[in-house]
Amino acid sequence: MKRHTYVLASAVCTAALALTSAACSASDDAVSGSKAAPTADGPPVDGGTLKIGLDRPFAKLDPADGTLTQMPMMILANALYDPLMVNGDNGAVQPYLAKSFTPNADATSWTLQLREGVTFTDGKPLDGRAVVDHVTRLAKPESKCSCAVDAASIAGMEVNSPTSVTFTLKAPNAAFPNLFTRSLGYVSEAPAGDTPAVGSGPYKVESVQPGVSATLARNPAYWGDKGHAEKLVYRVLPDADSRYQSLRSGDADLIWTETPAQYKQAVGDGLRAATGPGSTSTVVFNTKTAPFDDPKVRRALQYAVDRESLEKVVHLGQGKVSDGPIGSTSPYRGTASHPAHDAAKARALLDEAGHPDLSFEYLVDNRPEAQQRATVLQQMFAEVGVKMTIKPMDAASLGTAMLQRKFQVMDFVTSMFGDTDTALAGLYLPDSPYNFAGWSNPRAKQAITAGRAALDQAQRARSYQAAAKTVVAEAPMLFLTENPVGFLASAEVGGLPDVSRRTVVGVSPAELWVKR
Repeated sequence: MKRHTYVLASAVCTAALALTSAACSASDDAVSGSKAAPTADGPPVDGGTLKIGLDRPFAKLDPADGTLTQMPMMILANALYDPLMVNGDNGAVQPYLAKSFTPNADATSWTLQLREGVTFTDGKPLDGRAVVDHVTRLAKPESKCSCAVDAASIAGMEVNSPTSVTFTLKAPNAAFPNLFTRSLGYVSEAPAGDTPAVGSGPYKVESVQPGVSATLARNPAYWGDKGHAEKLVYRVLPDADSRYQSLRSGDADLIWTETPAQYKQAVGDGLRAATGPGSTSTVVFNTKTAPFDDPKVRRALQYAVDRESLEKVVHLGQGKVSDGPIGSTSPYRGTASHPAHDAAKARALLDEAGHPDLSFEYLVDNRPEAQQRATVLQQMFAEVGVKMTIKPMDAASLGTAMLQRKFQVMDFVTSMFGDTDTALAGLYLPDSPYNFAGWSNPRAKQAITAGRAALDQAQRARSYQAAAKTVVAEAPMLFLTENPVGFLASAEVGGLPDVSRRTVVGVSPAELWVKR
């Protein structure tokens, strides 16, 4: 397997192209980012052990566990489970374990064609029936998979042959294949008790301590190119500084980081990096509660933020400003319409809304960069007469507050905007469980719905751009910065791909090797 957090094959097939009658075709380097190793690395080295530092604990090895399919953890998921679809450069989505994913004329039905001869690590065939069983399992409430929301859009599934499945949808969705890049696409056999779910990836589980570590061994029966390392050893190292020091000392060969200062320090420490614009920093308003049910108040705070200055302070000039829900690398990108910083306009809107002395509580997690971002925002809001009280929370509590909408304003850093189709529908349609702001607008709903039904890329882009303008104009969220995220590796690691154009950043451990 070669990667998953996303990758591009020899012929770039964007999500939009996958939606035309000419479906995408898979290629052998679809998961690695680049099949050929960088010249400076020399020839691949087989054997040895690759040591990987994870930034968060996992409860179980199962695609139903949302932690395992979060971007920093997909380097573990990619070792065990082959994705049906993968994310590539500039928002592309294309087949990997799938050979093609083809729609009917109105995008209400999609036919999946699988590779032939693929088996799970226990020898059972990964065929059409296995795909249906997998989706059915993850759709059930007891699976507790966040992907059940996506699975609920499916009205029916039919196995046409061992390598073909037809999905009938409840409503048109021209981006339906995008739903199969993570949990739904990591086809697996159901776990028995506490054992890991069985996948078809290039590695299989040798031992595991949930939340602590996992050791994987090379899968000798893998259908694709075998992994270079004989074994993969993963250790959970939640503290960013400790994780970085483990890399410097040689206790880890590869780590995930989102800390801007570490990217700069890595150059002087002789480390290698694979990063891309995989995360967007935003502010979410609870639009169901006064005073943030008033667009004038939200727009006032939008004008109060100097995004360029915030990026330089928090991300040290390594990122870029965000100007809306369509990211800078999206194929649906249009002319930006985000208002520029204007403190006088912010104060005028607050006066007009009757809140010249606005005050509120701002929820944020405990990461240093998040705290720094909150402090900069606090200062910017103070300049227009707004008092913002910062309330730090652990990640779990912050997530609960968001899901239950028990907040006034909160910090929200997400990779969702790497997939425009999913982000617009998930965050801004009124009936979506991910509409954390509780915002609803008929014009935006109509435009998003029209875009989801459009197989033509240009038509979909026009609809999405119209929706994005409404989102920015009414400001249920403030868009701050697009941030670099990704992996740091020791100089002894070879095969690290270029992911600089990936909105979902990741590598496959199967493509990496240790030179020592």
